[in-house]
Amino acid sequence: MAIDWNEIRSEYEAAGQSAARLAAKHGIKADSIKRRAVKESWKKASPAQESKEPDVKSSARRPRDITHEHRKLWKGVKKRLVSGLKSADLKAGLEELKVAKVAGEVLSSVIKGEREAWGLDEGGGERVADNTGDMLSEMAALTVPHGTDEAVE
Repeated sequence: MAIDWNEIRSEYEAAGQSAARLAAKHGIKADSIKRRAVKESWKKASPAQESKEPDVKSSARRPRDITHEHRKLWKGVKKRLVSGLKSADLKAGLEELKVAKVAGEVLSSVIKGEREAWGLDEGGGERVADNTGDMLSEMAALTVPHGTDEAVE
């Protein structure tokens, strides 16, 4: 996963977040942030601004963060789907496909709710191509045994 140094720098400078908080949020080491800040002469916001900042766990997420999380979750569903398709054991493969299908359906509902809550589908926020319906249809088709018209339950 690539590190978004521009985002980290803006949070460090504008929001005055500490290296430790940024490290926890972005999944990197605080020392890496400190070294980069010194090397590139980042200017940290005043201490008064930093004390007003909420904890990372309770801080407001941005639409870009939400869509990034959605992409990561879909990658997990895709891994299960690929695993099921590549499985040499037919029964284990079908089970993996069923798990991927159910996870995809649940994830689709969760994502739809979050996108509505964030106003991402009302034209005001970041738009992300939504191919979840296509993916769910494809998973349903893959779980249909040959010679039948119903998905495996």
